[in-house]
Amino acid sequence: MGVEFASIYNSFGTQVTILEALPRAVLMVVGGALADRLSARLTMLASMGLRAIVVAPLALLVLTGRVQMWEVYAMAVVFGIVDAFFMPARMSILPRIVADHELEPGNAVLNVTAQASVILGPVLGGLIVAGLGIGWAFAGDAACFALGFVFILWLPAAGRAAAGKAHPDGGVGGQIAAGFRYAWADTGIRVTLIAIAVIDFAANGALGVGLPTLAHARLGAGAAGFGILLGAWGIGATAGALGAGFVSPPKRFGWMIVALCVWLGVGIGAVGLLPSLVPAVLLMAFSGVGTGVVNTYGISWLQRRTDPAMQGRVMSIVMLASMGLTPLAYAASGPIAAFNPTLLFLIAGGMILLCAAGTAASRTVRSLR
Repeated sequence: MGVEFASIYNSFGTQVTILEALPRAVLMVVGGALADRLSARLTMLASMGLRAIVVAPLALLVLTGRVQMWEVYAMAVVFGIVDAFFMPARMSILPRIVADHELEPGNAVLNVTAQASVILGPVLGGLIVAGLGIGWAFAGDAACFALGFVFILWLPAAGRAAAGKAHPDGGVGGQIAAGFRYAWADTGIRVTLIAIAVIDFAANGALGVGLPTLAHARLGAGAAGFGILLGAWGIGATAGALGAGFVSPPKRFGWMIVALCVWLGVGIGAVGLLPSLVPAVLLMAFSGVGTGVVNTYGISWLQRRTDPAMQGRVMSIVMLASMGLTPLAYAASGPIAAFNPTLLFLIAGGMILLCAAGTAASRTVRSLR
């Protein structure tokens, strides 16, 4: 028996999110290994094509009123799997299609378009739903995925990083293990991964759990204020990415990590202390600039430092450090936010500042270039 899709999403939105997040976290490193073993372009093509193949029938089911709950769940699982393969490939393909000195501008473009899609996508989807209905919104998604497939076809058909060579580490499992060994053995990559894990664990907990509590309880701004705060962060991140795309990166990468940790730690911690919406919005925008800068300079530095044969695996470990701990961050942040949201922001800021102190204390890290 068909059910109305809107009611499904409202009732089971959390379950759908979990069904996407779990396979994405579990399979992320597999996706990175596959991007290295085959090619990033081929992995992206398969991922984008599968999205279109899955969403198009779902759009038809919604339009005809025959969609079932299990079909929505199945789509969520498929999207989680696809993300696990697409994301590392997307991050590892850039060094193969642009010159070395163009990595910062290239990553800036990727970051800005990602931010723009987060802002414009829901707006466009909402307009389609209001004007034509939910089914046509899914049909539009399928069309966009098909168009993305065509765009990926235009990318240069770069071969495997190790084309013509046997895989010395054996199967996919051996390659994944080799990727972790490679990332951990390199001091610069290891420190960057630790910093990403600490920053994203702290920031995701504070912003994902603490910010809505703060917006409603202390700032009295409600859902609108929460949206404005997140929007300010996004605007700051976009500005930071744009600036990093135009300005040459600093020569001392180690000190840049320290500075960005201090920037984000102070900003996130201070947000929890502010008594009104306007200064909180300004500080969120200021802090967001730091994320745009690190996502441009940091990723470009990692791409330059990483062996081309390891690009997919290292980028998958970066994504795992960034996104894999998010469920744990939410679980840990919930009780703290319920007790005192200010305390959650201070703890998050303190964790990031401790990361800054740890990196600054290491001569090896300080000397990274």
